[in-house]
Amino acid sequence: MRDHLFEGNTGPRIAIVAGEASGDLLGAALVAELRKRFPDAQFAGVAGPKMQAAGVKTIEPISTLAVGGLVEVLRHLPGLLRLRRRIVQACLQEKPDLFIGIDAPDFNLGLERRLKKRGIRTVHYVSPSIWAWRPERIKKIRAAVNHMLLILPFEQEIYRTAGIPASYVGHPLAEMLPQHPDRAGVREQLGLAEDARVIAVLPGSRMRELDALAPLLVETARRLAEKEPGLVFLVPLISREIRAHFEREIWRQEAQDLHWRLMFGHAHEAMIAANVVLQASGTAVLEAALLKRPAVVTYRVSPLTYRMVKRKFLLPYVTLPNILAGKFVIPEFLQEDANAENLCQAVLNYLHDKPLVAALEAHFHAEHERLRCNGAAKAAEAVAGVLAA
Repeated sequence: MRDHLFEGNTGPRIAIVAGEASGDLLGAALVAELRKRFPDAQFAGVAGPKMQAAGVKTIEPISTLAVGGLVEVLRHLPGLLRLRRRIVQACLQEKPDLFIGIDAPDFNLGLERRLKKRGIRTVHYVSPSIWAWRPERIKKIRAAVNHMLLILPFEQEIYRTAGIPASYVGHPLAEMLPQHPDRAGVREQLGLAEDARVIAVLPGSRMRELDALAPLLVETARRLAEKEPGLVFLVPLISREIRAHFEREIWRQEAQDLHWRLMFGHAHEAMIAANVVLQASGTAVLEAALLKRPAVVTYRVSPLTYRMVKRKFLLPYVTLPNILAGKFVIPEFLQEDANAENLCQAVLNYLHDKPLVAALEAHFHAEHERLRCNGAAKAAEAVAGVLAA
């Protein structure tokens, strides 16, 4: 039985595919803005709970695409290819007015190329990191998209040079997160003393990240507690499974006497309340920066995955605060450098150097202003332009 995306022909029919939780958030905001312009529009494809709540019909849960790491993707490749064929077939049969791929470039760009070749207009939301690695993808992007929506200001010149229509719409996180977080209020809400020294520990949201980083982060917390007694460790975790895994690591290292506060969610509150954020590399690093908190970043992947991607890196850093600044403003420790000694010293540097923290907060305020420009509305305006073309 084939997938049915749309019911009838009322209003613009937009196929849309998001890759993971961040894409679900982007998609939901974009759909809400598009509905203001096209109240009768229909949306269907691969969506998470937020997009579904905004009225997107889904033929597959978003978790199917939330696979990270080159080696890890290989295990899921047959299912991903089947899903892509399903979406292509459904789109070719029902001819939507537009296809929007949100992030997930390895999945969506191949899908968009097939659809564009068959006359279906395509928009991609969030450019792949061609400025960081794999610059050859610009050719694939040109073949795949009619219009690219950019969330980083320096990407505009890259697309202008490549002759690919694109619009800078601002970073969605800059719209969502407060420019002046209420640290005192959040600490009161969490029952933390005003003078408490707090470390937020964010080990990542995927089980493979936890496998790689939980032992390192617990060991780092142990070292910090030895050097700075009284530290509070806030650990926001996204599920009971993730929490149980992290708790087992605490007990395995006999670190249960540290002042842990394991939380279900509330990552933003944990970061706002913290003196320092100790975290896995990912979107949450930019969140910490926009919340004006100093961060120490770490990450580990399988040695094979790292060897495969490292030779294609174009920049000496991987986190967005450093990329946006064009220099190291926060420390990042990857692979062999990701050890408890390095992480502990970096956290202590922040705890003991108030001028350093003040300068970093000022830098983050300036970056927040640069990235904040009503992104969902600008993205919807660009999409409306593609529909009208």
